Amino acid sequence: MAAPSYFLSYPMLNERQLLRGRPVAADVLVSLRNWFPITLQGREIVWRHVPDRFTASFFTDTLQQQNPAQRYICRTEFDWLKRLEPGLMPSAFIFHTSRCGSTLLTQLLSTLSCCIVMSEPPVIDAFLRLHQTEPESSGGSANLRQLILALGQQRSPEESHFFIKLDSWHIQFLPIFRAAFPDTPCWFLYREPEAILASHQRQRGPQMVPGMVTTLAAETLEVGDLDGYCAKVLAGFFEAALANVESLQLISYRQLPDILWQDLLPRQGLDCTSEQLERMRQRAGFHAKDQRVHFSTDTPPISSHPILQQRVAPLYTELEQRRSRSQ
Repeated sequence: MAAPSYFLSYPMLNERQLLRGRPVAADVLVSLRNWFPITLQGREIVWRHVPDRFTASFFTDTLQQQNPAQRYICRTEFDWLKRLEPGLMPSAFIFHTSRCGSTLLTQLLSTLSCCIVMSEPPVIDAFLRLHQTEPESSGGSANLRQLILALGQQRSPEESHFFIKLDSWHIQFLPIFRAAFPDTPCWFLYREPEAILASHQRQRGPQMVPGMVTTLAAETLEVGDLDGYCAKVLAGFFEAALANVESLQLISYRQLPDILWQDLLPRQGLDCTSEQLERMRQRAGFHAKDQRVHFSTDTPPISSHPILQQRVAPLYTELEQRRSRSQ
C-alpha cells in the first residue's frame, strides 16, 4: 500500500494546544527526567514536564488535564535524546483499526501500577510525517527508537512494562517500528467492519473525514460519501495488516477483555492478583473514553455501504481465518 499524503490540519491543531506552557531553556536543565517528547518542530523536539503517570484515555488528555500553572515547555535538538537515561524497552506496540477496543485495552493496562501506558503520543505521528517528507532529516529508525525510549521513562522501580498504543493509520508504518524494535511484540486489534462504520457514523474520527489527517483511499471520493471514504480507509488498514500479518498478533474485539489477563499479560510474564483482576473487570464495565459512562454495545450502522461489503468484508474474513489458524 502506498504511503499516504498527510494534511496538516488535524495533527497541527492538536499539537498547538499542547505547546501552551512556560518555556524553559534546555541549558538550565540538569536532566530530562520527567520530561516527555510531545511533538517535533522543524528539527527540534518539543518536551513537556509531566511528573504524574499517564492514566487518561489518551496521551493528550493527560497533558490537557494538567494545571496550567504547572505546564512547562522545553525545546532541544535531536542530539539531546542521547542524554536521556535508558527507558524501558516497549513491551508491545498496539496497532488497531479504530473503534475496536484498543482504548479499553490501554485503560485496563493503566490500572496496573507496573505498566507505563502511552496512548497515541503525538510525537510518534510527528516523527512519521517528518520521515515521510524528509527521510534524511528524520534520522530513520534510530531516532524513532530514541523517541520511544524517551516515552518509556521509569518513575519508580515498580514500573517494569511499557505499552504504546499507536494511531490507527500507523499500521502501514509497521516496518519502521520493526526496524527500530525487531523483538517487540506487535498486537493488531480489529473488529467487524459494520460495527466500526456504525461507531464512525455516530461520531466521525478525524481519520474518517477527508483532509483531516491522511488519505488511505486512492480512488476518487464521491461528494458527500463519508461512509464510502470510511470503507476505503478501513480497507487500507486491513490490507496493511494482512501485508504484515506474520509480524502481528491478531486480536478480535470479541476476545476483549478476557484475552488481556488470559493470554496477553501471561505472555509478558505478568500474573495478576485477584485485586488487579477485579479492578480491570470493573474498568471494563465503563466507556473506554469516559469512566463516568457505563459501557453499552454499539447499535447497527445507519446504513451499510457497497465498498464495505465488496472490499472490506473479505479482508476481515481473511484476518479471522489467519487468527483462527494461529491459535
